[in-house]
Amino acid sequence: MYDLIKTKPVFFPDAKKHGIFMSENCKDFIKGCLMKDPKERLGTSGGLEEIISHPWFAGINVDDLLSKRLNPEFKPKLNSNIFDVSNFDKMFTSDEAMISVVPKDVQRKINMQ
Repeated sequence: MYDLIKTKPVFFPDAKKHGIFMSENCKDFIKGCLMKDPKERLGTSGGLEEIISHPWFAGINVDDLLSKRLNPEFKPKLNSNIFDVSNFDKMFTSDEAMISVVPKDVQRKINMQ
C-alpha cells in the first residue's frame, strides 16, 4: 500500500457507481495536495495564498474559513471514548485491524514473481 501511495496516480470514486460526486475543481485540489514530488505540491511554492487561490475555494469567504466562522455541512458527534468508531462506515470497522507493512525483503520477492 505504501508503494502505491508513493507511485500510483490518485483515483476518485465514480459518481454514478458509488453515489459520490466530486467537482473537477475538488479533484484538482486533492491531486495538487497529493503530488508525489513534494516540490510540486499545492502550496509549496506559494504557501497559503497559492492554496486559497485555487478555484475550489471560489465563493468561500476565506477570512471566515481561516477564522473558523463557517459552519461545516457535517459535524461528527464526538464523545470521550477514544475507541469510538461510530463515525466510520461499518465496511471499514468490521474487519480486525492488523499490521499491513510488508517488509522490504518480502516486497522484493513479490516483485520478482
